[in-house]
Amino acid sequence: MRTLALIKRSASVSMAVAAIGLAHTPAFGQDYTHPREMNLAAPRFEPPDPARHRVSLPGGLTAYVVEESRVPLVTLSAFVGSGSAADPAAARALERALRSRGPQGTEGGAFAEALRRMAAEYRVEISPEMTEITLSVPAEDAGEALELLAALLRTPAMHEDDVAAVRQQAERASLPSASATGESGPVLYEGSLGFAVERFNALLLDGHPYGGQSSPEQARTLTAERVRGFHARHFVPQNVVLAVAGDLPRADAVAAIERSFAGWSGEAPPTPRAAPRVATRAPRRIHSYEADKLQAWVVMGHEIPPVPLADQAALEVMNYILGGGHFDTRLFREVRDKRGLANTAGGFPEPGVRGPGSYTFRSYGRPEVVPFLIEIMQREITRIRAEPVSEEELRIAQGALADGVFPMRFEDGHATARTYAQEWLQHRSHERTASYPQHIRAVTPRDVQAVARKYLHPERMQIVLVGPIEKVRAGSHPEGKLRLEDFGALIPGR
Repeated sequence: MRTLALIKRSASVSMAVAAIGLAHTPAFGQDYTHPREMNLAAPRFEPPDPARHRVSLPGGLTAYVVEESRVPLVTLSAFVGSGSAADPAAARALERALRSRGPQGTEGGAFAEALRRMAAEYRVEISPEMTEITLSVPAEDAGEALELLAALLRTPAMHEDDVAAVRQQAERASLPSASATGESGPVLYEGSLGFAVERFNALLLDGHPYGGQSSPEQARTLTAERVRGFHARHFVPQNVVLAVAGDLPRADAVAAIERSFAGWSGEAPPTPRAAPRVATRAPRRIHSYEADKLQAWVVMGHEIPPVPLADQAALEVMNYILGGGHFDTRLFREVRDKRGLANTAGGFPEPGVRGPGSYTFRSYGRPEVVPFLIEIMQREITRIRAEPVSEEELRIAQGALADGVFPMRFEDGHATARTYAQEWLQHRSHERTASYPQHIRAVTPRDVQAVARKYLHPERMQIVLVGPIEKVRAGSHPEGKLRLEDFGALIPGR
């Protein structure tokens, strides 16, 4: 016991001495100097030279190759400059074949076995303007994976079952439904915001080529021959750009690309057709989807046209200030910091390059606060149109975008190869990347207000609401001045 008492007394003395010492260290005398007054060195990030990574093959195929040995992996991505807008039904059938069947000669489970043997991560994604095929494999399997990627692009296996599946999907999609359901029943808790976004885009672009879904009429006339024709016209070397990055010497990667794609040729791809405009000029509506959950999810917005280069920097700055997905946006401060109504609220401008996209604002919370969440988002959208942003807000946004977000596009080898591959495919130059920081830093408060007025239209924003609808309708907040129906006619979603 005596020994234990001595140990305790010794420990107490030691802690007291340590506390006295710490009290006289700099940690207890915080420096409150503003970062602007610390004479910090200005960031000097320079993106890699794209010409050092670009490889051009005789048939017109372009690749961006970045050697990086941080982990023993190689990621291969192929970007095709055509997507579902060219022919929604044929594109969906081809997507299904690429995902499940692989290239010709690997039917009957051989494709799945090849992916399993290489421990490959494999995905196929199709958007209105682009198709992406990506394989990520251990470095020792890079050569085999490149051969597989080349075969997927050149000779994908297709079957009548893929055509039939697209027809069935189009018929199901045409059936009305006002409940939030996924592929396997009621939508999951974590997936409800994703469901709301998907439904918003489907409603906004219903019947439009950029909606990504084929109509029953388009699907009924679909044939395997039409799918093959779609592939033959669009999957050609001049319409494909590769991104290859990872633990593979550049010379070996280039040799493997040349070997895998040797002899691949084709006609020039079709000139993309001008996409019809979309305008949500109908009265505002709330499209409701019943889901028996403890929260409700809301997506509101409208279409956004292709944004010219002259407006892109100001639009990014404006959205960063308003709701750009960080902890100091106007929406985050109003919704989370001041009131604790929701974990987040943000803005997502997603324009197409050649056709329309969507500009949405998204949030979620307890059903009773959702009408007030919508009111806050509408109020802040109106304010950024009506008033110039402050110099402080502008300075922070410019610094964050030019010195933080922009360098992240080159954070590793695959990000670099991917950034340059997509830019080349869409614009056939790297002017946008080279001038991005300068354009961001040149934005003025007047520019921000101008793009807010040009691309934000609160009077015609449509709303998708997922959750317990009656609880949302009955909800109120002491600060709220509007009811749910004040934002538009409430109708069952479809």
